[in-house]
Amino acid sequence: MAPSVRLFSASWSHYGVCAELALAMKGVPATIVPVPYHDKTELIAATAQDYLPALDWDGTIVPWTDIAEFLEAKVPRPSLFPNGNRGIPTVLERWGHQVLEEKVWRAVVTRMPPTFSDEKERWVFEEIQRRVRGPWAVLEQRRGEFLADLAEELAWVDAALEGREWLLGMPSLADCGVYGGLSSLKVAGEPVPSRFRNLVGWMERVEQLRATPSRTVGPSGRST
Repeated sequence: MAPSVRLFSASWSHYGVCAELALAMKGVPATIVPVPYHDKTELIAATAQDYLPALDWDGTIVPWTDIAEFLEAKVPRPSLFPNGNRGIPTVLERWGHQVLEEKVWRAVVTRMPPTFSDEKERWVFEEIQRRVRGPWAVLEQRRGEFLADLAEELAWVDAALEGREWLLGMPSLADCGVYGGLSSLKVAGEPVPSRFRNLVGWMERVEQLRATPSRTVGPSGRST
């Protein structure tokens, strides 16, 4: 009997997108439960914590830090760690979250508010981001600088994909983390420059994999 799997996540959560892609790579049918930016009531009630993402696997709540290893234990094949090597995929995944994502976020943060359909959610997002990052007008003025800084990182990813379809030759946790770090570009409607042809093709493959028929969106919150 197949397990009941829910993933509490959001389109703006790079760790959430990473977890969603890991489920798709494993071929695990899952219901994605969208969590609004300004309201974690349902998330807290269901998981007794307020971090995204959170996995509910047949009633077992798995925090975001443990999702990859949990999935690997539950569904060993296909593996998120090609050839049994955990180090390289994990390093690349963490780089995607801790370095790449921040550069993406700086470049697109002022483009994110229109992606929120709820007015209160949009207001809370802008208010928090202003407090953390400074005046909106300054962020907008520096967007060219942020995009140029991001392009340097995109060039490295593009080079890493030369002659291969996936970062490590086959789908892995590395692809999950790097795509998670880049995912806000798609949400904000910011295209990857066409000169990075390897990266553009890779993102299309990842998005096809992510859009697996086994993925459904739950009724709560707004769709991811």
